Amino acid sequence: MAKPKLTTECIDCFCEVVAFQTLSPEDIDLLNAHRVELKFNKGEVICKQGSFATHLLFVQKGLTKSYLEEESRTQIICLNPPGSFLEIPSLTVDNVFHYTVTALEDVEVCFFDLQIIKDIMQSNAKFACQLMKIGHEALVLIYDRFFSLTQKQLHGRMADVLLCLSNRIYGSYDFILDFSRKDLADLTAMSNESAIRILKDFKDDNIIETEGKGIKIINLEMLRKISRFG
Repeated sequence: MAKPKLTTECIDCFCEVVAFQTLSPEDIDLLNAHRVELKFNKGEVICKQGSFATHLLFVQKGLTKSYLEEESRTQIICLNPPGSFLEIPSLTVDNVFHYTVTALEDVEVCFFDLQIIKDIMQSNAKFACQLMKIGHEALVLIYDRFFSLTQKQLHGRMADVLLCLSNRIYGSYDFILDFSRKDLADLTAMSNESAIRILKDFKDDNIIETEGKGIKIINLEMLRKISRFG
């Protein structure tokens, strides 16, 4: 269950991400006075698609997943490492969460009052531009995923996800997944059986090594080639 607390760690991390020089001491004090930090356990829903968005969410610690829901179907949009913002579109669109976010491990999220964020954006152009830049960078990643899911074969999709995990999420070519094989399959828009088969193909071809939830990329050049031509 979410547990509220308030420390200086989150506000310090937030200021670092949005470039400290864009925020005046008054801006920081205002943000700090209208925020709360919540801790979510693995599997808990952080925000629900379709609900009203009253806060801008900032992931301080832990890994989360963002996904679209329609009846019994879901599609993972992206994984969010520490330092990520959630639901930036809510700032300027319609104050509604456009996707659901769930904790993949124990996470800490800072909730900033949305109206306060908007007020500072109106008076601080540099801060507004920085948030827009962060939002646009996330949008570019979604464009890349859209192309991968619609234009590449299964092996190419899996290669893309493994490269994304190593470069953007874990920062290493040797990592342990913080989520299930089903989530990995959902990320690549394929069945569990297909995801397991392709991982085995990569292992048999000496592209990766696997042990439990651990994955180690041992032939990066070949994985990149599969990603490019897959």
